Amino acid sequence: MKPVSHQVAVGDESGGPEVVPAAERAEPDSAATLTLSDVVQSVYESYPMLEVALRERDIAAGKELTAWGEFDTGLKASSAADALGYYKRYRTAVKLDQPLFAGGSVFGGYKLGRGSFSPAWYDQQTNRGGEFSLGIGVPLLKDRLIDKRRSSVSQAALARQAVEPAIQAQLLEFVREGTQIYWYWVAMGQSLHANRQLLRLAQDRAQQIEQRVDSGDLEGIARIDNQRLIALRETKVIDAERKLQMAAIKLSLFLRTPDGQPLLPDVELLPDRFPDPVPPNVDEMQRDIQTALAARPELVELDLLVQKENVELAQAENMLWPKFDALLEASQDVGESLIEKNTKSPFQLEAGVYGEVPLQRREARGKIAATRGKIAQLQAKREFVADKIAAEVQDALSALEAAFGKIEQTRKNLDLGFQALALGREAFNAGDIDLIVLNIYEQAVADAGISWIEAQAEYFAATADYQAALARDPLVADTTPAQP
Repeated sequence: MKPVSHQVAVGDESGGPEVVPAAERAEPDSAATLTLSDVVQSVYESYPMLEVALRERDIAAGKELTAWGEFDTGLKASSAADALGYYKRYRTAVKLDQPLFAGGSVFGGYKLGRGSFSPAWYDQQTNRGGEFSLGIGVPLLKDRLIDKRRSSVSQAALARQAVEPAIQAQLLEFVREGTQIYWYWVAMGQSLHANRQLLRLAQDRAQQIEQRVDSGDLEGIARIDNQRLIALRETKVIDAERKLQMAAIKLSLFLRTPDGQPLLPDVELLPDRFPDPVPPNVDEMQRDIQTALAARPELVELDLLVQKENVELAQAENMLWPKFDALLEASQDVGESLIEKNTKSPFQLEAGVYGEVPLQRREARGKIAATRGKIAQLQAKREFVADKIAAEVQDALSALEAAFGKIEQTRKNLDLGFQALALGREAFNAGDIDLIVLNIYEQAVADAGISWIEAQAEYFAATADYQAALARDPLVADTTPAQP
């Protein structure tokens, strides 16, 4: 099987995938090996699902702008003519209305009424220059501290703020997943190396066995047994190559070129070994739990959602108040008076109050009950999420501790396996054991080596879980133990 090639897939004109050598495209900035920092940086810069998450900012900003649209200045204009009939009249009006964030609104307008008017239409008639007006309406009870418009703006602003912790939570998950796949790729590379070494042992021994069979020192079946071992170990090498390819393909979802195309890492970019593991400090568990509770974005998002519902509750409670508004409007006609008594010329000032209220107010009470239920629901969810975060930290630290201990034991088992293999080779050369028994020793060493590799991969995967549980910024926190 050919080794994993350094290639990326891009779309051709027909929409199907086309394989292009990665040498023709941009690659991660790494001199000899692909590091975890390269993968994490690629997630930050080019991971498509992060781009999807970041677009939530635009969506939330658009919704907030929509909410502010309730405070847009309103312009109304009309023009009407009654050219036929006993009363021939012509009317034109323009009015501006500006809602105030403090409540109420200011308004102003201009109107012009010409022609003959019935006494009942007195308000429509103006002096020759028209009538200018300016007024203000102020809520005194309902809508004084909050109203539907201000509530919508505040809730939209809180929803926009809640997008940031939601993005951070997804980013932590993307980095955690990419980190674990990276270490799986490293482990598959180490496993392939171990299987190739095991194959090389059988291949290097073939000539020696051939000479010993020819000299009569070994039975002819030894030649067949070694050829069988070579075939079996070649099969395992093929399987290991396939697993490495699968790991590289998975890693390419996170490792990308600057323009966002998946990049398959070459086997030559594999690190020679895992970094040295660092024993976890289990005595700091309570401090780590408090750190996680203070930093995890899920709790920040839930706090903002509770604030959003509190705004909704304030608006619902506002609806219990009766509507009682004050109005002040001034108007002045200009130009020559067209009315005999000149009643339109003096400056006019009108003030008044008006109110209304539904007697049962069931809509307000229903919204209050529903909103309080949502707040209680969110608070209960927050308590559970906090408990879940504490459990995640405990589980991650426990897994890290177990994985570190597993590394120590698998390493000890590997050392003992090498010692047994050395004695087995001496016994084989002395003719005390046959090739089948020697293969058992060799296979035991190979299995122990792979177990050691898997234990290291498990440790660094647990490290990724631990970093994510603490909500540490992958580009700020040390995401891997220090290398020697």
